[in-house]
Amino acid sequence: MKKFYRVLAGCSLALLLAACSNSTSGEPKKAEKKTAEKPKVEEKFNKVVPVEDLEDRDYGGLTFKWAGPFRQIDPNASEVKEKWLERIQALEKKWNFKFEPVEIPYDSMVGDYIRTTLAGDPVGDIVYVHAFNYYPAFPANGIAYPVSDLNVVDFDNPKWVQSARRTSEYKGKTYSVRPGTMETVIVRDGIWWNKTQFQNLGLPNLYDIYEKGEWTWDKLFEVAEAATKDLDNDGKTDVFGLGADRLAFDLIYNNGAEAIKKTADGVDVDLNDPKIVEALEYFQKVNKDHKGVFLQPKEEGGPVNVRDDFRDGRVLMVAQDWWVSTSDLNGGRMKDEYGFIPFPAGPSNEHPEQPVSVGADDSMEIMLGTAEKPKEKLEIWDEITNIGTAKDWDRWTREEYEVGANDAESVEYAMLMHKNVKTNLIYGFGELNGIVNKLFKDIATGATTVQTGLEAVDPQIKAALKDFHDNGVDLGVSEEEIQKTKEELKKKKEEGK
Repeated sequence: MKKFYRVLAGCSLALLLAACSNSTSGEPKKAEKKTAEKPKVEEKFNKVVPVEDLEDRDYGGLTFKWAGPFRQIDPNASEVKEKWLERIQALEKKWNFKFEPVEIPYDSMVGDYIRTTLAGDPVGDIVYVHAFNYYPAFPANGIAYPVSDLNVVDFDNPKWVQSARRTSEYKGKTYSVRPGTMETVIVRDGIWWNKTQFQNLGLPNLYDIYEKGEWTWDKLFEVAEAATKDLDNDGKTDVFGLGADRLAFDLIYNNGAEAIKKTADGVDVDLNDPKIVEALEYFQKVNKDHKGVFLQPKEEGGPVNVRDDFRDGRVLMVAQDWWVSTSDLNGGRMKDEYGFIPFPAGPSNEHPEQPVSVGADDSMEIMLGTAEKPKEKLEIWDEITNIGTAKDWDRWTREEYEVGANDAESVEYAMLMHKNVKTNLIYGFGELNGIVNKLFKDIATGATTVQTGLEAVDPQIKAALKDFHDNGVDLGVSEEEIQKTKEELKKKKEEGK
């Protein structure tokens, strides 16, 4: 595993206190002082009680089913998985229960969760699910259990993936109990940049720009223009400055707004928020003034694969998730040196010292809604995942980021962004998502102004929200399917006797 020295001293004290300039005028906004702080996480979670020192409990041979794809724990894969498997096995003996991984094919897992939960015999107790499958359908229809109601888990424990916790919240209740035992990396969109080609073309070092507090929206597109090249003078662009397939949302979230907000009643969408309007106006501006810097669809049609084009040097900056590093870049797949920095904060972002990383998805571990003995099973889950202190989890998280990183700076920025990862939940609302994405397309092409477009879609958005609040979300499962599942489950139980 690569080890990087922390050359940024925590991303530089100046950056954290004054942050990057978040206005095109160059005036940086300073971080506000916190008036009250919770006890430090490191102090609260500074020890792990060994299994032999835990109180004795007898769960009567209860079977705890952990279901989903990739449910095998390889103790040779990492220190985390080795410790996790050891604790599971020791607790099985001490507390008299059976931990049973249940492998479910990726393509069928969502349907299996829904049918078996509604049939009253869920395929698993704790299961893996994507945010866009989960939200809002699972909590709104009782497919997921509100584990915060059980008062078992301390959600501040750093073993829990906090982005998944926030994503899972619905009507004030928490549903996700995803530990870092499978994976701690959660950072989504940031800017990957080709350090080798930047140097060859005489382009500025993006780390220097960021550290000086000059990393703004305007600077991003200024650099993208300079990076866009016709190398053989044939009138066609050979190298593009930027690849960004979720640019509108990146601008919105990094301007301190959110496309969809949670409320006591569910959700709300207000695209007339001044921060969103400002982001969309900038989105239209760059699509007009800097259209040539964007990687365009390939000749054969279909979507652009910005990851491949960044890896191969056809685009020199790309706004993409951190996982791109391990799926497309590291291990010699990208020949050039590469780096990673936050997407620039917008002019109305009040906290530029804490960059936002927004993604279209997050993964969660949830309890299915009709699991038997939910409190007992949550107690087991809570204890078998107690494998490290706050400092351990910080170290393990850093080590995971080091696997995909190409330099020390990327790790430091990833650790900084790790604290503020957000999921754009609009992808789970089919009709709303379609309305919003059509609006963005019309804004990008100039088919409408921002204001006219917002006025046109406002009644559509309100109607879609009303329909959701009045009628909920259709799970796509019929009563006949549920009854069939009940019969199949009953037959399996009888055959197993």
